[in-house]
Amino acid sequence: MDKFWVITKEVYKKNVKSIGFLIMVLAPVLVAVVGIAVGYFISEDQKNAEPAPIAIISESSTIQEMLSQENEMYDVQGDIVTENAAEEALLDESIDGYLIISENAGVIKAEAVHTDSLTNVLPVLNEQLSNYQTLLRARELNLSQEQVMSLSEPVMIEESIVNIEDGNLNEEENTDTFVQEFGAYFVSIAIFGFIMSYASIIAEEVASEKGTRIMEIILSSATATNHFFGKLAGVMLVLMTQITFYLIIGGAAYFIAKDMSFLQELTAGIDIWSVIQGLMGYTIVFFITGVLMYIILAAFLGSLASKMEDVNKAVTPIVFLALIGFYVGMFAFAAPENIVPVIFSYIPIFTPFVMPFRIASETVDTLGIWLSIFGTIAFTALLTYLSLIFYRANVLIYSDGGIIKSMKRSWGVLKSNRNAKKMNVNE
Repeated sequence: MDKFWVITKEVYKKNVKSIGFLIMVLAPVLVAVVGIAVGYFISEDQKNAEPAPIAIISESSTIQEMLSQENEMYDVQGDIVTENAAEEALLDESIDGYLIISENAGVIKAEAVHTDSLTNVLPVLNEQLSNYQTLLRARELNLSQEQVMSLSEPVMIEESIVNIEDGNLNEEENTDTFVQEFGAYFVSIAIFGFIMSYASIIAEEVASEKGTRIMEIILSSATATNHFFGKLAGVMLVLMTQITFYLIIGGAAYFIAKDMSFLQELTAGIDIWSVIQGLMGYTIVFFITGVLMYIILAAFLGSLASKMEDVNKAVTPIVFLALIGFYVGMFAFAAPENIVPVIFSYIPIFTPFVMPFRIASETVDTLGIWLSIFGTIAFTALLTYLSLIFYRANVLIYSDGGIIKSMKRSWGVLKSNRNAKKMNVNE
């Protein structure tokens, strides 16, 4: 056990102190900071934006007066009252555009001329003119203001989201759907990102020691089992360090910036603690098992490489498997009841990518979820056992013929060891 912890400690210290780990940890933080900063400045720019200068050309003084009222979206230039003057002002770029509005028998017609700068303003003007036209027609029908308001009162739809469980309808909060959708995306993207990073790390850990022949010295004082699990434990500790760093930074950033108006607008209607609780449910199970099984597979494939140059070839199958799982997961969110994501959600190597999307879309029952969880855990345990067996056989095998030949040789060594054990038992 002491040798196991020595290997674990060395793997952990080596990776945590490396420049590559620092870059890997800080890069997502910098991207997030830049993204939030861009969003903040865009939001502030929109808040502080000056109203668009426009001109209103109409013979109706009522329309002129109505639209000339103070509005944060546009500012009517009252000194421009003719079409020719409006055109000259538009050419001089003193206004962004103008509207020619006519009224005839309760019907309002409007023509907007602008340099594609009133795209956000026109819907507001359209709504105001539509409301005014409604008032004109109401007057013709001798309707009171209360009657007009009752006619234009929108229909309010009360939304209740339910799930079907054991033949009963159970109501849940609206935020639950958002939490599950967010959790599905988070798990898939996080698993894919961590797999790409840590599969290479553990494969390089094993291949570098084989390439420099240090492996022979290490295994002279420690068993292949201690070496295998020591490497896995060290890399998983590095992974947990990175996640812990993100949790600390994220928590500190939230409590520091939670009172900012920009963040309040961004998270309006979202229960942060509900999101966290959702992520700590099924999603965390799929995240842990997903990353762990791919790291174990990377350790096995890394042991097949005889030198560092073969690492990329060794982990290529992992990249393809992760890509397939990721894209099937995205397809599952668009079509969760399709036969392809349904089947893939029960294939353990793809379950962590696909099942969270089916859970988010509520197309799988509780029994199906737990079956997938137990299946994934059982597969991870089986993969660990098989990888350890092959790891013992091929960790000292050197071959210049590539990964396939190394696997064939390790299989041959494994069979020979089994036959030797049978002979010893018979004797």
